[in-house]
Amino acid sequence: MKKNGFTLIELLVVITIMSILTIITVAQFVTAQRRSRDVARKADLNSLSKALLVYYADYGIFPESENGKLSIGGDEIDWGGEFVDDEDYVYMKVVPQENYEGFGQPTYCYVANGDPPSQFALFSGLENEEDSDYGVFSPSDCADDYNFAVVSPNATASDF
Repeated sequence: MKKNGFTLIELLVVITIMSILTIITVAQFVTAQRRSRDVARKADLNSLSKALLVYYADYGIFPESENGKLSIGGDEIDWGGEFVDDEDYVYMKVVPQENYEGFGQPTYCYVANGDPPSQFALFSGLENEEDSDYGVFSPSDCADDYNFAVVSPNATASDF
């Protein structure tokens, strides 16, 4: 009499194949998450860079930097705060902030050079070391080391 069903070996082979496929899928998902967070970081700093250039077009200087943050008239602008001038003109409703600090990423950092400030740099940490924009930066006014920078058109990241 013949029994219908799977043998133990057949079941173990199927479970092993499913486990391998699951591991591969999860690894690809984690990599995609890291890359998407890096894209968001780059976009955040590029948007802030454009707002800083508009401020420069209006005033002929960039905002001062204090403790890695923008400062206008002695008032620090917190990451996640509003970027406004002394006349309440809004340059950016919400200054971007690092949302993934739980992953060991340093907070963003803003540095302005010159007296009055004629250059700026924005620094962030990227998670994907294979990114073409990945570098190594240790700006003097920032508490952490960074690996991504957006700078004013008249500067290089090594100026900071």
